[in-house]
Amino acid sequence: PFNNPTETYRYYSLPFCHEHSTLEEEKEAIEDEEFEMPDRLLEEKRLGAMRYRHRLGESIVGDRRETSPYEISFGDSVEWRLLCNKQLSSKDLEAFKDAIHNEYFFEMFVEDLPMWGYIGDSLDEDIILGETEGSKTYLFTHLNFYIGHNRNQIVAAKVTTDTERKVDITDTRKGKKVQFSYSVEFYDEPNLTWKNRMSRYAESRFLPSSFEIHWLSIINSFVLVLLLTAFLTIILLRVLKNDFSRYMELDDDALEEEESGWKLIHGDVFRFPQAPGIFCAAVGTGNQL
Repeated sequence: PFNNPTETYRYYSLPFCHEHSTLEEEKEAIEDEEFEMPDRLLEEKRLGAMRYRHRLGESIVGDRRETSPYEISFGDSVEWRLLCNKQLSSKDLEAFKDAIHNEYFFEMFVEDLPMWGYIGDSLDEDIILGETEGSKTYLFTHLNFYIGHNRNQIVAAKVTTDTERKVDITDTRKGKKVQFSYSVEFYDEPNLTWKNRMSRYAESRFLPSSFEIHWLSIINSFVLVLLLTAFLTIILLRVLKNDFSRYMELDDDALEEEESGWKLIHGDVFRFPQAPGIFCAAVGTGNQL
């Protein structure tokens, strides 16, 4: 969620495409879209949702890197390409809709360069009431990858969503067939070297620079702790004061006569037993009469 970036989930916890489309499906889709086929196509399709072996630091911060089925070849720009045609059930649409209303965003990596983008958008939604009559929820189905390179090294990466290629998922009562696609554009970045490629992220403002602190909850908890501590202190002081005043007024003979209940054995609690070995054995193993 955008308002709480530390709360992370797997990308494929949502029903995105796990496999790339076949060559036949791509040819059919490209004819409908009136685009040209890419020059180079990978024969072996890579599956998505395959987990990487994480480093210790990535595991500590909660990263869950996984493979994706996107096919990108260095230096090959692609105007449009089909990722997959997916039949989304009512449950899948509900999952996407809930993520969009909570402003979920995704994070992808190219050569360890992070990229961020939103899953979808909602229009005419009330800030307090949320979804109202007349509001719309859209799922972004097309991603634009922009990859900058300096000679033969990738030094910049960015992903954007195409707002013109979006699907209305406001009504989730019926399933819907959705077409996911992407485009790739390589551009020259001669002024950015491999050594300084992470410098642009130091001033990145996609994520909030400071997280919202719930001051009301903190103050409420602090005041509650102070009140409970004060109440306990007052009760203990009153009890101790009454006991001290009563014992100060009585002499030793009267005190011994007045004692009853647990006060009769308060002096025996720390008294060393006469046969500690037998006592410990009896306590440890138990005894039976």
